[in-house]
Amino acid sequence: MHAVPDTGREGDGYLVSRGHAWFAFAMTLGLMIFDYVDRQVIVSLFPHLKQAWHLTDTQLGALVSVVSVTVAIGGIPVALFADRVSRVKSIVAMATMWSLATISCMFTRNYGQLLAARSVVGLGEAGYGSVGAVLLANHFPSRVRGALMACLFASASLGSVLGVLLGGVIAARWGWQAAFGVVGFPGLAMALLYWFVRDYRTVKLDPARQEARRSTKAVRSCTGSRPRRRTGPARSSTRVRCLPERPGV
Repeated sequence: MHAVPDTGREGDGYLVSRGHAWFAFAMTLGLMIFDYVDRQVIVSLFPHLKQAWHLTDTQLGALVSVVSVTVAIGGIPVALFADRVSRVKSIVAMATMWSLATISCMFTRNYGQLLAARSVVGLGEAGYGSVGAVLLANHFPSRVRGALMACLFASASLGSVLGVLLGGVIAARWGWQAAFGVVGFPGLAMALLYWFVRDYRTVKLDPARQEARRSTKAVRSCTGSRPRRRTGPARSSTRVRCLPERPGV
């Protein structure tokens, strides 16, 4: 993973190159599919879980709703963190977490363990949709962003359908535990491959401090020395203007 300097794009083009942008699109789309496959795979396993552990309909419904609850709680904090640290690293961490949590579901031995694992799935998925959408928007020119967003969110519906379909087919053939492993391991592999998506600098946590640093650099370039640190209250103006030296002064 290589970070792209925040040098600013001239015009409205690709952040790095066309090839890197489409690679980021393919990886983000694939993870979105696995996001919803891992979320919905449990729906087709309800009959098997009900028979194996004698669960009620309320307990089965909680295995789905707990993912939505944790996504709603963690979505905003995760997105804010990704904006200020690294979107690529955050996506790798999120996808790794929800994939490992999905795989761990195949080793659960009671309802409480399965419910806890499902909550970790939701925590990993929290914020992925927004972070992935912003990453793609920055890699591509504005003329194609609408179509890219449509493809990204359509892949979520595709993942939901695939999750229910695959869960039923796998459970009927190898048992309900195997369904979590079959959908979890490919998502984990794709999460690790996401390291090769080109990263870029995101927003700063403290814009005022960044502006102060730029002002200090401007003072140094004008005077050739380090400005004295003031002990009094900070001045509101941060603009520095270099004046030419007058002869005879």
